[in-house]
Amino acid sequence: MSAAAAARKTPATDRAATGKARRERQLVHEVAQRHFGEKARKVVERGGGLTNAVYQFTVAQGDFIVRSHRDATKIGDYLKERWAMDAARAVGVPTPRVLEVGNFADGRPYMIAEQVRGLEGRHARDRLAVLEQLGRAAALIHGVRTHGFGTVFESGNQLSRHASWADWLANGFGVERRIATLLRHRAIDPPHARRLRRTAAEIARWRKPAALHHGDLRLKNAIVDPESGRLAALLDWDNAASSPAPYWDLSLALHDLGVDEKEAFLAGYGIKPRALAAALPSLRFFNVLNYVSAVEQAAAKKDEARLERFRLRLLGGLDLYAGIAP
Repeated sequence: MSAAAAARKTPATDRAATGKARRERQLVHEVAQRHFGEKARKVVERGGGLTNAVYQFTVAQGDFIVRSHRDATKIGDYLKERWAMDAARAVGVPTPRVLEVGNFADGRPYMIAEQVRGLEGRHARDRLAVLEQLGRAAALIHGVRTHGFGTVFESGNQLSRHASWADWLANGFGVERRIATLLRHRAIDPPHARRLRRTAAEIARWRKPAALHHGDLRLKNAIVDPESGRLAALLDWDNAASSPAPYWDLSLALHDLGVDEKEAFLAGYGIKPRALAAALPSLRFFNVLNYVSAVEQAAAKKDEARLERFRLRLLGGLDLYAGIAP
């Protein structure tokens, strides 16, 4: 903890945090009693924040993860996650089994899933082999057909679902707002904005079917068997989306990988060089526009140094291959 953070802590905030943790643990025991007929033998906090909580608990049947959220509408997201994990597992992608989605006595939603043991992918001995497996998993996931576009799909909700791709692109994703934000903070220049708008117009005319996307296919979400090196589970489906494949997932999955790592992932995916070349403008389009939240956060904090790094990156200053080809 930083000195500034420590200075902000007071006995009152300590008591509030302790009280919150006690209430969260009581809710975990409530879930264990309701579904397994016994009080949890061991409860360990595994993450969370101001509005959500993640705990691991142990009962006679084994170890489980329970996630909860203060927002009652989160239950729709939990139901979507369960659907996505079940659909992915049905086509051969290992995922944790979700055993229950419900509400605590106070109304807040929760989700119980199996605890999967193994090593986080970024700590695996052979990262390239894990990335190749992630690529194969992505190809299988993209074979699952979905209805609707964006992050609301297959949940039964109709009013918040985007029925058309063009509608989600304009109003769900908010292409024009994102371009205007990047321009305002000089993260892109006017010629770059014109290229993005041309790509947006082309993409909006797509008539490609919707498919399941994981939304965060990175090593931190891969659990690997430490002995065999095989993918044991793909976690964190809260960003699952419905979109034409493979653009959304690949733009996110390839974002922070080195060249060799990108090649390993794409080899697993099985995409041919000509198809990849055709997809690159769309991958770059989503990659750039997904920087908006990070740029806005840096601007809100008046972090000019970070904004300059974004400008360098988004305007191609770090592209070591630019200008080599005639």
